Amino acid sequence: MTTLHSNLLETTTLEFSRPSGFQLRVDAIHLAAGESLAVRGVSGSGKSTLLALLSGELLPSKGEVWFDSACVSSRSDAFRRAFRIRNAGLVFQDFGLVESLSVLENVLLPFRLHNTLTLDADARDRAHTMLGAVGLHAKSARFPAQLSHGERQRTAIARALVTGARLILADEPTGNLDPALKHDIASLLRDIARSAHAALVVATHDESIIDRFDRALTITPQPAPELRGAQ
Repeated sequence: MTTLHSNLLETTTLEFSRPSGFQLRVDAIHLAAGESLAVRGVSGSGKSTLLALLSGELLPSKGEVWFDSACVSSRSDAFRRAFRIRNAGLVFQDFGLVESLSVLENVLLPFRLHNTLTLDADARDRAHTMLGAVGLHAKSARFPAQLSHGERQRTAIARALVTGARLILADEPTGNLDPALKHDIASLLRDIARSAHAALVVATHDESIIDRFDRALTITPQPAPELRGAQ
């Protein structure tokens, strides 16, 4: 890529394939700090695969992923693992909370899982700040079973951002929520990304939340090579 990398997240056109015949092709992405992108597509179109490519978990067969002027897709597995720990905050549809831990302990979990992160007073202060940002400071001692669906998702968002993540990747974050909560969570993700000067990418099939984000990208399923040749 020959740009000046003025954006926080940039890609060239990305391609990825699996032995099963799965094919993914995604046009170039450019996101500045604080900007958000909704990625839409039917189930199986490759939305989750794209998030994995952006985080460096998967490598594209063609194309490059750049973050903060570093080409993540050309670096070693160790570099990409450290990149995810330090820079990527992941939010999932199923929340991924540990039921035996309190809300605060769930938010601090990344510091216990990764020895490259230090669980100190600053980390605890950030956790309390994030819980305040998502409106859960008063419930920090509660356990997941004592929370509503929306509160569980907000806990997961706080956990994704507590390490200072500058790339927020959310995979169907509103999929398990009631219709009334979907717009609240989508807006919360967008607003937190803006205030944190982070790039936000949300994979969703829910058309009702698309307008909450700065722009949208549609992924369409790609036919397997043998099917393309027959067309």
